[in-house]
Amino acid sequence: MDRSATTRVPRLRGSEGYPWRMAPVIRPAEIGDAASLGKVHVAAWQWAYRGLMPDEVLDSLRPEARARAWKSWLGGHDGGFQAWVAEVDGEVIGFASSGLPVDDDLPDDSIELLAIYLLEPYLHTGVGSCLLEAAEASWIDEGRQLGILWVLEGNTGTIEFYERHGWNHDGGKRDYPVGPNTTMPVLRYTKKLLG
Repeated sequence: MDRSATTRVPRLRGSEGYPWRMAPVIRPAEIGDAASLGKVHVAAWQWAYRGLMPDEVLDSLRPEARARAWKSWLGGHDGGFQAWVAEVDGEVIGFASSGLPVDDDLPDDSIELLAIYLLEPYLHTGVGSCLLEAAEASWIDEGRQLGILWVLEGNTGTIEFYERHGWNHDGGKRDYPVGPNTTMPVLRYTKKLLG
């Protein structure tokens, strides 16, 4: 099945206080999405990590800088980088990305979920699940056996999200650089994709 084409997912019921929404369109990210991805990336970090990361790190983030990074990532075509966007009414409201893991203790057919981020109003609407399912389907189509991801320690809502989707902490832990002279502890989660 070709999952590179744009797909529409079923209508999603929003969380309490959110109306029924038009189903998101999940599609591969393109270089032309870089500015929107930069905005979503920064906004998501600022709402999701406030209270978990130092304010000065979050307040220093700039959408323009992140958009330049996205142009590079999307134009590079190396390292197995892939990204998907979620759109509602033509607006990018979230994304997922993946690449080849750098951990040397993993099988060669592993893939790393680098990120899933949403604009805050779309939290608990099912859009994050749609993005994760699109990424996992793509990996399975590629023959990937193991998915890995790193999640900020103490980010309980995100940890619960991944656990609901079958991901498990494998005991891995490291410090992740989030700014100049600032690191945060992250935990490694894995999921068997095939077999």
